[in-house]
Amino acid sequence: MSLSSSFLSGMNVVVTGASDGIGAAIAVELARSGVESLILVGRDADRLKAVAAACAVQCRCVTADLATQAGVDHLIHELDGEVVDGLVNNAGVGLGGLFEELPIATQDRMIYLNIQALTQLSHAALEPMLRRNRGFILFVGSMIGFVGGPGMSVYSGTKGFVNRFAESLRWEISGSKVRVVLLAPGVTSTSFFKSAGIAETNIRAGQMTAEEVSKAAIQGLLANRPTIIPGLRNKILLFGMRWAPRWVVGWVSRRIFAGIASRSSNSSN
Repeated sequence: MSLSSSFLSGMNVVVTGASDGIGAAIAVELARSGVESLILVGRDADRLKAVAAACAVQCRCVTADLATQAGVDHLIHELDGEVVDGLVNNAGVGLGGLFEELPIATQDRMIYLNIQALTQLSHAALEPMLRRNRGFILFVGSMIGFVGGPGMSVYSGTKGFVNRFAESLRWEISGSKVRVVLLAPGVTSTSFFKSAGIAETNIRAGQMTAEEVSKAAIQGLLANRPTIIPGLRNKILLFGMRWAPRWVVGWVSRRIFAGIASRSSNSSN
């Protein structure tokens, strides 16, 4: 169980993509760690209510599809008048398959959700936090954003943006008391793979649970770590990848993601 934190005490925190997976687990962990209230955002109202019931704090549920401008505008409108002390940018989607074979409209939707929605929400939340000199933005990026992944080329590109954006924004506001933290998990056991059209048998090694990832996320936030890499295996893997020549990284990546990048495995996409 997490310990209550004076940093999080009394905070009102928005969690996007809160209906399941890492977002739901982070919401529960925040509730255990001292926040006063949560605003849970997702597309499935019933799932949001179930997550709210698991959080022992006041929760408000907002149903919005953040893969559309209308959905982002709706959420920003719903937050008007709220004091938002924390923003967890977790909403995102993956897509497995060969770039040239996947519908471009589907890839555009993923880019909008993973990049544009996150950027707009961060912009709306940050200025009031800086004015109060209090708050945090937790970005949920990914290990694949550092490494790249054939068969998930556009997804890894979007997560590369999230990773670099979070790091740069932290440097940009370093003189304030507002925290910007990047969570970059590896393979996590959630509904992600099913939604992305990926068989879990193609990428299984080192899987962590959403609860394990969320505990690492909140511990890292409380310690104000710039980047949180959950799991010793992932830390070792990333260390090696950062120092290896890129051709070596590409060789390893092609083998890790071979099942996704194979043309024979994507005939149904």
